[in-house]
Order: sequence, then C-alpha cells, then structure tokens
Amino acid sequence: MEFREFEDFVGQATAYLVACNEKAQRHFGIGSYPRYEYDLHRGEIWWTEDGVPKVRGKLIVVGTLSTKSDTWLWAWANPYFSDIPLGPIDQVRDFGVTEGIAKLSEEKWAAENVDGWEMTSVSARLLEAQGGYRSPNKLGALFLLFNELAFIAEEDREAYLPLKREEEGGG
Repeated sequence: MEFREFEDFVGQATAYLVACNEKAQRHFGIGSYPRYEYDLHRGEIWWTEDGVPKVRGKLIVVGTLSTKSDTWLWAWANPYFSDIPLGPIDQVRDFGVTEGIAKLSEEKWAAENVDGWEMTSVSARLLEAQGGYRSPNKLGALFLLFNELAFIAEEDREAYLPLKREEEGGG
C-alpha cells in the first residue's frame, strides 16, 4: 500500500471509528457514564453510574502512547501485556507486514496522541470493532477497542463490582 493510499485508509478508518463510537453512545450511553473500569486479564471493560455497573464489553488491547518518550508501542510488542489476552490485534500487524506499512508492523515508533487514535481507528476498521476507548494515565494512555456491548442485568452486576481480596476475607 502506497503512503497516499494508507493516508486515505486512515481517514476512512477514523470515520468508521467515529461512527461506531457515536452508535455506542446512542445505544448504550458509552461516553456519558461517569466511570469506567476494565480488567485486562478478563478482557472486559464496563461503565458504571452511581456505583452501579450498567454496560460491559469485550476488550481488544491496541497499544500504548508514552508522553514521556513520545512513542507508540503496539500491545503485541509490549512485555507488560505478555500474560494478558490481547484479542486479535496481531491481525493488524499481519496486515501491516503484508501491505508494507511500517506503522502497523513496527513494534515502537515516534508518536503523538493523534497517532494513538489513528492506530486505534485502523485497528477498529480491520477488526470490525464496535468502538474504541482511550484510558489516560500518568505516562500517557492505553488505547482499547471494545466489542459485544451489552447492558448488565441486575443479577450479573456483582461480577463487575470491585473484587474483594481473599486476604480481606480470611482464608
């Protein structure tokens, strides 16, 4: 894929992700809940209101943006995620290798916030995700995709409350 073709693809992918996020907002209220949480080991994200879990989704970890080093690092290359189910993000890398797109196939490269969103958009389009999310932290941000959005039934909400530690409950 030539540079111009990739730039056009990024534009189309960005429009796709914006439309997906707008749909998630309309149908599930994503973006309007005051709190979100995720469990990377479970591969889930959920949104809460007044301490009540409302909506959940399955996660795909895309990558991280470091504001300290101004770099993007794909999830599949990040040793921090070695024991975490990342979802099919390696398919994005494979596409990058096949099409000769360095930004999709190189583990780490110089980046800004917009690059994180562009890589998330491209990933969303290639993986047909329902939406994307950015989780900021002190060192930058974690970029995620979500799928399988669903309202959390009242009888299932306990599974999304903060987990009690075994050491707190005795043993």
